[in-house]
Amino acid sequence: MTARACPSCTAPMRPFQAGAIELDRCSFCRGLWFDGGELEQVLGKKLVGSLETAMITTRKCAKCSVALHPAELGGLRVEVCLTCRGVFLDDGELVKLNDGKQVRVTQEAKPATPAPREENDAQIDVKNWLTSLGL
Repeated sequence: MTARACPSCTAPMRPFQAGAIELDRCSFCRGLWFDGGELEQVLGKKLVGSLETAMITTRKCAKCSVALHPAELGGLRVEVCLTCRGVFLDDGELVKLNDGKQVRVTQEAKPATPAPREENDAQIDVKNWLTSLGL
C-alpha cells in the first residue's frame, strides 16, 4: 500500500496501530488522519459539529484525494472529507477536542513469537513421552 499524503504539507503519512484502529500521522507536521468514525472511537464520545459544504479548502483528502471541507468540531476548525468521512487534525487539535486532556494513543504490541525449538529439545520431549508410556 502506498503511503498517504498529508493534507497539510503533502509529506508521506505513516500508519500506526492504536488498539484495533489504524491511524496515520505525518512525520513532518505531526498532523493526524482519521478515517470515517475513527475519531469518535479514539475519543470515546460522539462529536457534534457544523460543516461548511459551500466551501472547500486547499487541502486534499489523505484517502481519496478530493478537496476537504472546513468544519467546526468542539470549537475548532478542522477539515473533513465528504466522500469518505475522514477527518484531518493539525498537531495539538486532538488534545483540544478531548477537553485539554492528553489522549493516550498507544501502539498495540505485536504478540511475542515463541522461540524456535531446538531439534534436540523435541527429541527429548518425544523420548520422555515414550518413557511415560512405558515404551
